[in-house]
Amino acid sequence: MHYEDLFHLVQKRRSFRRFRPEPIPREMVRQVLDVGRHVPSAGNAQPWEFVVVEDEKMKKDITMNIVRDGARSLEKDPTMYVEVAVQPHLHTAPVLILVCGDPRLHATFPVWLDGNILVRQSLAICIYAIQLAAESLGLATAWATIQGGSREMAIKELLGIPSGYILDHIIPLGYADEEKEKKTKPLAPVLERAPRRRALDEMVHYEHYDMNKYRSDDELKKFIWSESVTRIPRF
Repeated sequence: MHYEDLFHLVQKRRSFRRFRPEPIPREMVRQVLDVGRHVPSAGNAQPWEFVVVEDEKMKKDITMNIVRDGARSLEKDPTMYVEVAVQPHLHTAPVLILVCGDPRLHATFPVWLDGNILVRQSLAICIYAIQLAAESLGLATAWATIQGGSREMAIKELLGIPSGYILDHIIPLGYADEEKEKKTKPLAPVLERAPRRRALDEMVHYEHYDMNKYRSDDELKKFIWSESVTRIPRF
């Protein structure tokens, strides 16, 4: 692969929140998972397990458990721009991939390091690789974060996942419904902001940290409210 091909793949991939109903061939699902299992992991622990869900009722039950808990979470964070969330629409994707981590593999890591963080780092690398593989096949994905609480436990119980496993993310997999996204007015600012990236020279420091590039609290606050997809002012 040439650098330009890799750069284009990374630049083109984005999270989609609306999906078309066409089924995904099982072989394509296996292809993206095969990429995921080949990524590096801390200590070569390979902590991931993949639960693939295609059953319509099960997808709806998963979505319901997340949304039900999400309403309570919003009370704790009223400025969160909830329209960005893919979770309420998970059931519309033909395939859900639940990426689980086995925390017993903490034993792989040096005791002076935080094994919980290393497992989650490994899972995040795996998930991103799956998303890139999906993009290369013309498929759409998103990050559907669960990360603890009653909804994680409910979904693990629903699917028979061992209670001690980590379940941070679900990957919806399907063909993007870009027309529906464009027609969904609350997604307009999300679609506008999502492709934007900070300039490379703003974040690169040679030999030492350049304090001239250090952002003040006010500058960070402005960035969060003007560039992120989770803090969008409501007028």
